[in-house]
Amino acid sequence: MWDRLHPAVYRVAGLPETWRQALMAACLAWGDGVVVSHIAAAALWGLVGFEPGRIELSAPRMQRRARGHHVHHPMALARADVTTLDGIPVTTVARTLIDLAGCVEPHLLEEALDDALRRGLVRVAQLRRRLDASGRAGRRGSRLLGEMIELRAGNGRVPESVFETRLLRVLRAAGLPAPVLQHGVGKYRLDFAYPALHVAIEADGFRWHSSRAGWDHDIERRNALAVLGWTVIHVTWPQLQHRPEEVVDAVRATLAG
Repeated sequence: MWDRLHPAVYRVAGLPETWRQALMAACLAWGDGVVVSHIAAAALWGLVGFEPGRIELSAPRMQRRARGHHVHHPMALARADVTTLDGIPVTTVARTLIDLAGCVEPHLLEEALDDALRRGLVRVAQLRRRLDASGRAGRRGSRLLGEMIELRAGNGRVPESVFETRLLRVLRAAGLPAPVLQHGVGKYRLDFAYPALHVAIEADGFRWHSSRAGWDHDIERRNALAVLGWTVIHVTWPQLQHRPEEVVDAVRATLAG
């Protein structure tokens, strides 16, 4: 028994319906050269901030069919911008980020960028090349993405969580100096640091003090850093979300010393 999903596209009757199945069926219905893209591609790659559910495709310009899907018709997709994931044709992570730059808010783009870099799904040099080749470098969203890429190229490291990405964005928006990320001090590593001033900022997420062993480790760490002359500013998730001005004031006062 077969269920008809689209003209010439069928599924075995009785199988569970899934989002990935719907993505594959949509690509088959539209034909050759059609790939999952934009927000749907971000969700398929598992980029932070994007959830499964949306059907969004990119198709060649001359390929127009009424299928009830959200379909983009870019000038062209280079072979370097297309791949497959679990058998589903999809834009590469680099191309997905370039497409997102034109359709999502900057904070979502930045968090997805850091997630992709952190997980090794894309490299800064690759992003630069594909952005230059896309012909979109002059557009506002692409210019913003280019600025984000250059910031990370100069640093060499990226925030290790969405929490850290948002904390870094708050510091940057306040005009504070850019900290060094994941700075090593002895056997410890600091989330953000101003080494010349011996000032550190720790993003204390939900993991902090989650167990007695964690508590003991944190106390040991804080004492060791204090002995070495470091001042550590601890920032919690609720504080960053609801009282970011407190964070900015604390960092600014500590740096002024």
